[in-house]
Amino acid sequence: MSNSRKVWGAMLLAAAVTVSVPATAGVANAAPKAKTAKISKAKAAAAKAKAEAAKKAAAAKAAAAKAKAAQPFAAVGTVTAVNPTARTITVQLAAGPKSSRGTSVVIYVSSTTKVVKDEVKGGFDLLAVEDVVTANGTKTATSYVAKNVNAHDLTPEPEEPVVEEPPVVEEPPVVEEPPAEEPPVVEEPPAEEPAV
Repeated sequence: MSNSRKVWGAMLLAAAVTVSVPATAGVANAAPKAKTAKISKAKAAAAKAKAEAAKKAAAAKAAAAKAKAAQPFAAVGTVTAVNPTARTITVQLAAGPKSSRGTSVVIYVSSTTKVVKDEVKGGFDLLAVEDVVTANGTKTATSYVAKNVNAHDLTPEPEEPVVEEPPVVEEPPVVEEPPAEEPPVVEEPPAEEPAV
């Protein structure tokens, strides 16, 4: 073989290798792009799912906060302290949820709260220490706000003494009996003397 043939053969061989490498390299590069696209779609789907989960969690948290923000309450107990400046009463609970019994709660009594004490309607000024109260309203995370407060004094008011008049006793009518007649005096005849 001649040198030129060797050169041409080497050139053809180099051309074949050069042509085949880019064709193979193009296929090889196409596969990673497909994997990258699939990975990108998976990441996007995961991010979307994470965002939806976060949105649901935020909605649940907001619902829990709303439910926790204003819950109804009812309290029955004895007033242990009255703070006219803050318009609050402290109540030692006697009834209610088992977890709260025996504990004290501070209840805010607003100017719109309906207060009734011993069947007398009034305001905050009616409430006093040792009153037995039933209060209801709304409970927030930080306070109790009363809507209605019914109270009564634990010690009964002294009743007016009842003056009993002595019973009227009727005396039986006096029946006058006619004067008793004296029995007639019977004279006895003189006794006879015995004869001797």
